[in-house]
Amino acid sequence: MILNGASIVIAEGAQLVVDNSAPDAITHNSGFIVSEGEHNIIKWNIGTTIGTYTIPWGYNANYIPLTLFKTAGIGNGHFLFSTYHTGWQNSAELPIGVANMHGASGTDNSAFASDRFWQINAQNYTAKPTLSSLALTYIDVEHSTVGNTINENNLRANRYNSNLASWTDNILESTLNTADNTVIVNSVDEANLNDWWVVGMLGVNLYWVAPSGSTSNLSANWSLTSGGVGNAGIPSLVDAMIFDSNSTVDSEIDADLTVANFIIDADYTGTITQGGSKITVTNIAEFSGGTFTGGTADIVVDGTLTLSGIDFTSTSTTLEIKENLIVSSGSFIHNNGTVQFSGTTTQNIDGLVENTFNHISITNTTSNPGVSIESNQNLEGVLTLVDNSIVDADGSNNTAIFTLISNSDNPTNDAAIGILPAGAQVTGNVTVQRFMAKEGPDNNRIYRYISSPVQNAAVSDFQNEIPVTGTFTGASTCSGCLPNQSMFSYDETDIADTDGSGTADLNDGYVNFPIAANSETFIPGKGYTVYVRGNILSTTMWDLRGTVNTGNATSISLPITYTSSGDILNDGWNLVGNPMPSSIDWDANTGWTKTNLDATIYLADNGNSTLQYATWNGTTGTNGGSRFIAIGQGFWVKANGENPVLSTNENTKAAGTQTTFFREGALENLLRITMTTGITRDEAVVHFREDATTDFDISADAWKLNNQLFNLSTLSSNNEKLAINSWSELLCSTSIKLSVTEAAMGTYTLKFTNIDSFTDDTQLVLNDAFATNSITIVENLEYTFTVTSDPNSQGTDRFVLHFQREAPPIVIQTVAEELSVGFTENIQWYFNGRPIPGATLPSIQPDSSGTYSVVVNYNGCVLEGSAEFLVTAIDEVIEDSPIVYPNPATEKVYIQSQKGGMETIYLINALGQQVDKIQSSIVGEQQTEIFSMEERPIGVYLIKIIKGQNVYLKRIIKN
Repeated sequence: MILNGASIVIAEGAQLVVDNSAPDAITHNSGFIVSEGEHNIIKWNIGTTIGTYTIPWGYNANYIPLTLFKTAGIGNGHFLFSTYHTGWQNSAELPIGVANMHGASGTDNSAFASDRFWQINAQNYTAKPTLSSLALTYIDVEHSTVGNTINENNLRANRYNSNLASWTDNILESTLNTADNTVIVNSVDEANLNDWWVVGMLGVNLYWVAPSGSTSNLSANWSLTSGGVGNAGIPSLVDAMIFDSNSTVDSEIDADLTVANFIIDADYTGTITQGGSKITVTNIAEFSGGTFTGGTADIVVDGTLTLSGIDFTSTSTTLEIKENLIVSSGSFIHNNGTVQFSGTTTQNIDGLVENTFNHISITNTTSNPGVSIESNQNLEGVLTLVDNSIVDADGSNNTAIFTLISNSDNPTNDAAIGILPAGAQVTGNVTVQRFMAKEGPDNNRIYRYISSPVQNAAVSDFQNEIPVTGTFTGASTCSGCLPNQSMFSYDETDIADTDGSGTADLNDGYVNFPIAANSETFIPGKGYTVYVRGNILSTTMWDLRGTVNTGNATSISLPITYTSSGDILNDGWNLVGNPMPSSIDWDANTGWTKTNLDATIYLADNGNSTLQYATWNGTTGTNGGSRFIAIGQGFWVKANGENPVLSTNENTKAAGTQTTFFREGALENLLRITMTTGITRDEAVVHFREDATTDFDISADAWKLNNQLFNLSTLSSNNEKLAINSWSELLCSTSIKLSVTEAAMGTYTLKFTNIDSFTDDTQLVLNDAFATNSITIVENLEYTFTVTSDPNSQGTDRFVLHFQREAPPIVIQTVAEELSVGFTENIQWYFNGRPIPGATLPSIQPDSSGTYSVVVNYNGCVLEGSAEFLVTAIDEVIEDSPIVYPNPATEKVYIQSQKGGMETIYLINALGQQVDKIQSSIVGEQQTEIFSMEERPIGVYLIKIIKGQNVYLKRIIKN
């Protein structure tokens, strides 16, 4: 049969039978044969004839021949040939007997196969012939159509093994000729002469075969067979990358890598190092042997990551997993990175190994839950969720234990659950730890102040770590423990002097807790104090287990009350606690509701020699006080009126923040005084600020709560002892008393810091009346003094702090023929040095030209200011009066006198400030002087002209 331009179309399952076995039985000059269906077949009875055969296939206007050289084979067999075009998703149009379009990864590789199947089916042979130079011709559009992800330079031929349902169990060596659009298979033995073929870049298994430690981005290090010959190409996004026993040398990932599967067999003993290259696995990663050392780039696994028997160190950035994480053996080291779960079905964290994570991020929002923790796991960092993401913390069987780890309390190092946005949930029980150092002067026995970050936690749970004694049912019994009550809550409404001190104060109001049985539960937001007997415990870390408290649906109320006893200093004290499984920020921009409440928080610290209070007033702190409140921390607040309210929501969380002393920035005009003896210290702060007064300010000051030893404080203007004394703005010299009380006889040191927060024109002086010393205070000054049996050696009258500064001038504003100042009281106006009767208001209406001045008594300072003023009538022309033009002026203003004699001319702005000056000595002739106005601000200006004994005032406007 000779084709000379004609086209033969085989259709409807027909067969073109060729009985002539000779290779030229079908001769092509032009034209082609069209099959385009798996059953539209050429049946060629070739038998044992040897030769090169060409099937002149065509499609549309394209000639796409199939060429092969055939050996004899054994038997009177024949070949069936057909071919047909598909859409980009070949798997939707598979020929009969072909089950899939999977690559080595086991996933659909349709996007990596050219859109055509070829049938080369040798039938009825006793022994099939072998083929060589098998050339498959492809069409460009069939690999480049939308939907395909094919690099033409990576095309190769694949045959389908129906016994293994695999296209990639054996990759035949082939040659690509992109100029002719052919893939030529060098040889095909009988075992690989399968029925169906494609051209594409289907994923293959690539085995690490480097002879010595080497890099991944090198073709010579990869083979198509385990332990085989290298140069099989660098693993690509459709390939499975395999490390096994045939080459156990180290591998460095030296370029960004995307593969379908990443497999490390159990018998691999080398080390794989990530370095700075990103690794993306589009299907599964199974690490069973050797060591994997993560680097500084992301790792993404679109399927399940399974770790068994490997020492796995994660990346220090993000390990993203879209299916499950299973760790059945070996080790997982978090490397301070984040594990992100971003799938679309429920993702399990499971296995036999209890892993410790740094950060976990949940972005899976399509399943409920998005992540289920099925086995015991720990967290040292922050659990972060996005909107509507859900985590089941104890798994489908409610048996897994997910623990927020606490490693330190100085500074705190606590795992936390971050801000929960709308719809986000942590369901199931969580175990939340709180580390407390063994400390205290009494053989590691001290009171600690705690709160519960979970719901319905019973005292019995707390007793698993810390004994709680008392007369209630279930009280702890321990060696050397007395049966006295060791845990208490606090009742602000109790205004009786319960401790017999003679005063009903903060130290009264403690109530036994639990009252009846250890099944009683902690109230979220309430504070408790517990006596910790560190002398009998190996650790004083405790934990509580339950559903975590959350505030993204409704706020959490911290229970507070206000009961008046008539003594404001002793009323309104409430012991509350951080209710969140996270540090919280007292200064958070949103999230708090604070009604009838002082701005300061107080934290009791018994860690050194005696009880001491740390404070934070929203701006600064004493004794290490911070804006951040740790997980499980109890603290004091002070209500100042009826029906007080304190509540918080998720926005106050500061997850991952260490609660050490923290300052937002260098505060101006703040003096910190520290009193020490040995290791015992106390602090006081004086802070001058515009929004404060010299009395107690609920938004700025902190009451002094007495320590068990000495107490340092400063006095307000009405002699109240304050730990933080926020004073009104420092405008002139001011004196504040420094109080030292309850100090035993001995030697002490006062240290002064933050001196550089004051302006250079401020001098600080300490006056010691008892020692008759006066010392200039400089940065880090340490002043040593002695307390004796003389009562005058301590108290409120020994020390005075003097802040010496020259009072600044008052700025007088001129607006619409009126003079005014920014003060409201204690004002006296003057005209030409004489007081104006009755002129005591913030503004006056001048009726004469001249010098107006004002004196204001403000916070103990005498403030003064003056300004020249010209009433409108003065602007009228007077004999010999200089003239000023133009008015209004834009660039220049001219001052002219016909007879000269203008000696000094001043240009004064609306604030009364001299901004320019001219001096001259022209007499007896016309005189013209000029002020440049071009660069000056728009507004009203006064020109003051000195001419002999006369003073002329002219007003101009600058446009």
